[in-house]
Amino acid sequence: MVLKAAEQTPLSILYLANLIKEAGFPPGVVNILNGEGRKAGAAIAQHLGIDKIAFTGSTATGREIMKMASVNMKNITLETGGKSPLLVFDDADLDQAVKWAHIGIMSNMGQICTATSRVMVQEGVYDQFVSAFKEHVAKTSKVGNPFEDSTFQGPQVTKAQYDRVLSYIDSGKSEGATLIAGGEAYKDVGGKGFFIAPTIFTNVKDNMKIFREEVFGPFVVIVSFKTEEEAIDRANDTTYGLASALFTKDVVKAHRVARRLESGMVFINSSNDSDIRIPFGGVKMSGVGRELGEAGLSAYSSLKSVHCNLGNWL
Repeated sequence: MVLKAAEQTPLSILYLANLIKEAGFPPGVVNILNGEGRKAGAAIAQHLGIDKIAFTGSTATGREIMKMASVNMKNITLETGGKSPLLVFDDADLDQAVKWAHIGIMSNMGQICTATSRVMVQEGVYDQFVSAFKEHVAKTSKVGNPFEDSTFQGPQVTKAQYDRVLSYIDSGKSEGATLIAGGEAYKDVGGKGFFIAPTIFTNVKDNMKIFREEVFGPFVVIVSFKTEEEAIDRANDTTYGLASALFTKDVVKAHRVARRLESGMVFINSSNDSDIRIPFGGVKMSGVGRELGEAGLSAYSSLKSVHCNLGNWL
């Protein structure tokens, strides 16, 4: 096995290498190769001696890896981008919906592929949800040094990502969405880092960039819907299909909506749940194949059929 970390985070994989050595793995079983994606990553994807590629990252990079892997028709698993919806129906437990919606988009500085970044709330509870969500974010999303226990949100991973989030804030403003929280760099932090204030937009139209494109930051849009049918149609109106979430006390409705949402994973009354036994992956532009669970193991296996004639049948 060859492991290549993202070029922005090479040290964590080296720490893992020390643990692998300490655990007693034989030399050569796990190999670490750090480097830039366009060089080291491309070399791995095109290497004729490699039979399987598993990639987690952007949709654009996943498409390039798919092309490169065709050199010897490698087996591939791709886990790429997302613009996951979170639906709040008017019969939901609003307190729980608010707390989970916050976790679903603001955790890890919003840098999560499954982040539920499009919050869609039924009209009857929309105003109440927006008010409670804004208050909860202000109270809970403490920005600061990620090594301090009281910190909820640290810096974006790079200056490039920081600039990207700020550009989407500018886009939301210029397209006419209403900024109700954040929308700027967060300066009141000691030390270095690229911090963004937790950002919330309302009055967002479905054709706006901030509704359609993955931002990958502490950045959420909130829209309203009237009916279940409308919510499903608008949730599915995306090139992505990694995850989705929905909140309702009606278990029949929950499973009915979950069945129709076009995503590889659906969270009912939660967001960004995960378990090593449950397959993880998406549809559409959110990837190919599954990680975790039995499906994840099968992605590293090849089926062989053996036909054995034990008689004189010809």
